[in-house]
Amino acid sequence: MSWQQDFVAVFSALGFELEAIASADFTLFSFKGYPLLVNLIALDAPPAAGTLIVLQERYDREGLYCVQLWEDIWLQRSAQVVGRISSILGKNQRIHARKTKLVSISQDEADLFLNVNHLQGSVKARYKYALTENGQLVAVATFSNLRLMRERAEGHRSAELIRFAALSGYTVVGGFTKILQHFISLHHPDDIMSYADRDWSLGHAYVHSGFKFVEATPPLEIWLDQRTMQRHFPHRLSVEDKAQGNYTRIHNTGNLKYRLYLPHV
Repeated sequence: MSWQQDFVAVFSALGFELEAIASADFTLFSFKGYPLLVNLIALDAPPAAGTLIVLQERYDREGLYCVQLWEDIWLQRSAQVVGRISSILGKNQRIHARKTKLVSISQDEADLFLNVNHLQGSVKARYKYALTENGQLVAVATFSNLRLMRERAEGHRSAELIRFAALSGYTVVGGFTKILQHFISLHHPDDIMSYADRDWSLGHAYVHSGFKFVEATPPLEIWLDQRTMQRHFPHRLSVEDKAQGNYTRIHNTGNLKYRLYLPHV
């Protein structure tokens, strides 16, 4: 069974009806009854980043959510993909944030949760917060340290929202706002910025939370180690790593940068 067939089989087993969309250039599947398309991108001949962006923007104008799912992501993180798509389709169980408790957590705790529940896993962060229900973590958000941005204004401090994820299979209603407001009340930033992964999002959730679109960052080259299926940005690989690794060069579609301005904090 190919990985594309496995993708269809997994979601069919969950009760969704998938339909292939005729295309000479893409492997597209729609979810019957839902405004969602998934473009399955094989590693052997991926379309150019610009072509993928045009595809996504075209369907967005038609009111359809188009996800770019790369082969390695499905092979390595299929559980997270299922969780994310279930969330997009509105099939998650709902937890109300008002019924949760907000706590600070360690980097190890954040790593454990995000590596299981976030498509991109975890990275180091200065501040880590979680929502718990009956002692179980149900959502986690991580933030950078505050940085002075004198080019914006004297004393202007900005923080980055690095990661946010809910427990796979659940949507924490109001959870994003609850953690965000807690961070703001504690640290008083002048703004908070974050990035939406363009392969998976056009940033609508940020806009609904009051963030303003800043810019689209360009697509980036990615070196995929075919032995481990781990992704690397080439500037972070040494000459020795590049020579020794068995890499396939792929790319993403860039990110969309958003900023929440807090002039009265």
